[in-house]
Amino acid sequence: MTTRCALTVIALSSLSLGVARAEPSAAQPTPATDGTACVQSYEQGQEQRQSGKLLEARVQLEKCAQDACPEFIRNDCLTWDNELRAEIPSVVFAARSAERDLSDVRVSSGKRLLTAHIDGEAIELNPGEYDFEFQPSGMAAVTQHVLISRGERNRLLRAEFGPIANDPARVSGTSLPLQAQRSWDLPVILGGVGVLGLAGFAGFGALGRSAESQLQTTCSPHCTEHQIASVRAKYTIADVSLLVGVGSIGLASYFMLRESPAPRTARRIPFDVRANARNLSFTYEGAF
Repeated sequence: MTTRCALTVIALSSLSLGVARAEPSAAQPTPATDGTACVQSYEQGQEQRQSGKLLEARVQLEKCAQDACPEFIRNDCLTWDNELRAEIPSVVFAARSAERDLSDVRVSSGKRLLTAHIDGEAIELNPGEYDFEFQPSGMAAVTQHVLISRGERNRLLRAEFGPIANDPARVSGTSLPLQAQRSWDLPVILGGVGVLGLAGFAGFGALGRSAESQLQTTCSPHCTEHQIASVRAKYTIADVSLLVGVGSIGLASYFMLRESPAPRTARRIPFDVRANARNLSFTYEGAF
């Protein structure tokens, strides 16, 4: 009897070992369905969520929310995962140049490339401080320092860039290169100063002539030095105004001719100014 019982125990033990070895070979547990993995994901998900690593926490909570995990773990992970989805912030990148949207722009944060092409899609990030570098094709990069808060969804981050080189800018319904538009600013200003200078010359010259005529009829040749000085002052202001006017118009002509796309050969200044204290002659030649 003792011998049979011993054999029976050995047989049962062998059977049990055989069954125990056969089960793993039939269905090896994966890390996602292993009980230990469920517990690890359960704990890591909570720790990462509390430390602000929300994207990493979501990965762990999705693992422990699988059907193979124990029910109480699965229920907690499902609840936390749903809460986490509302906490993860997201941003939408945009870039503009001269009131035009740009799409060929790389956006990175440190060494991490967030997108190689702006397409208007939201990008999820962990909360925290970021230095976003916008790098458009053929232009200098722009960096923005941004603080992203937990739960901040679809925040728009736009980078502004200067006009693209050789890109026509529309002004008053016409398309002209931006440099060509700016090149006309200085000649216009100088031309305006020149006109004011010539007007000042004409005005003070007329006042001087009037005062001189009055002295000739009233006190000449015994006029006082004070009376004569008043006439001289008017003529001096007229002369200075003339110099300013002629100089400004000359400079305006120079810059206009320099920026003109026409050939530079056989050019001459279209302005002709001839003036003295008593007469002013101003002519302009141009095609209309």
